[in-house]
Amino acid sequence: MTALDDTHRLAPYLDRLRELPFVRHLDVAWEPGLPPPRPDAVVKLRTPRRTFTLALEVKRTYLDQVLTNAIIAEHRAMLERHRLPLLLAARYIPPPTGERLAEAGVNFVDRPGNVHLALGDDHHVLLLGRREPAREPTARRVGPALVQLLFALLAEPAAAAWPIRPLAEAAGIGKTAAATGRERLVRLGILAGGRRRPCRVVDHDRLVDEFLGGYANVLRPHLLIGRFRTTERDPDRLIRGVAAAAERAEVPVALTGSAGAYALDRFYRGEEITLLVGAFTPALQRSLRLVPDREGPVTLLRAFGTRWAWRATGGVTVAHPWLIYAELLCQGDPRGLEAAEQMRHNYLTGV
Repeated sequence: MTALDDTHRLAPYLDRLRELPFVRHLDVAWEPGLPPPRPDAVVKLRTPRRTFTLALEVKRTYLDQVLTNAIIAEHRAMLERHRLPLLLAARYIPPPTGERLAEAGVNFVDRPGNVHLALGDDHHVLLLGRREPAREPTARRVGPALVQLLFALLAEPAAAAWPIRPLAEAAGIGKTAAATGRERLVRLGILAGGRRRPCRVVDHDRLVDEFLGGYANVLRPHLLIGRFRTTERDPDRLIRGVAAAAERAEVPVALTGSAGAYALDRFYRGEEITLLVGAFTPALQRSLRLVPDREGPVTLLRAFGTRWAWRATGGVTVAHPWLIYAELLCQGDPRGLEAAEQMRHNYLTGV
């Protein structure tokens, strides 16, 4: 576990669990030796009757809808592959998020003392409503440029050490934004280095969390061109038509979200088709026969940088797996979360 494999840092969460009357002892194994998906650690929680084993996941970022979706998907994968329920340790879990996690069966504990533990038929506790201490008023807001930089570092971890110009080009941002963004990530502990030392990623888990939260709340609204409907109802013909029209217009496009995941694995096809496009003009819209519609099934997002398109498969181009994964988590339906976890397992484990 990067930068967190220290029981001292976990102490505030363990102390909250020890406050529960049925908890007799807690042990933490930081190197559980499990195949992917690997938890940050394994916790053995002893009660008066028996000992329960839980897969620990620690989050230092604040939980939004997308991160909550990712945690629920990870919990299901842990149960399926390791038969271990998840125990989430987070800074703060507000009541609506706690209710959703508890409904999905996810155990959790936060610093203020909000707790959900479901230990078989032995013990079940849900404590919500304890408030978080006031946040620092000086905390800077995350902008689209920083989230694009986070994606570039996920897609190409070696880019952390690149000169500013190619790093900025990979992220699709200005050189000043790339330089200040990299400095900020060093201060956050996501990168290490700077000055005369090459930068490198040292906290990959937090890099992922910051990107996922930033994608949903900041980057995706910034990239959104619009939603559309079309006369073509068959998704395969629609996708082939989009690819052909984009090729004629010499505009690169890539499938993301459930459409991109289906093109790669044929696992799940949702009702929506989301595409990243290199450019969007009225001529291209006419060629695609798209009509603006806020409830339409086709969503267009503006592409950025140089790493957004990943590979061609079945005559279409798909977006980078990190973008597909983030988009699936935004969609949030149960089958979409299964597809997201499969995407993470097949393409993003160990990245």
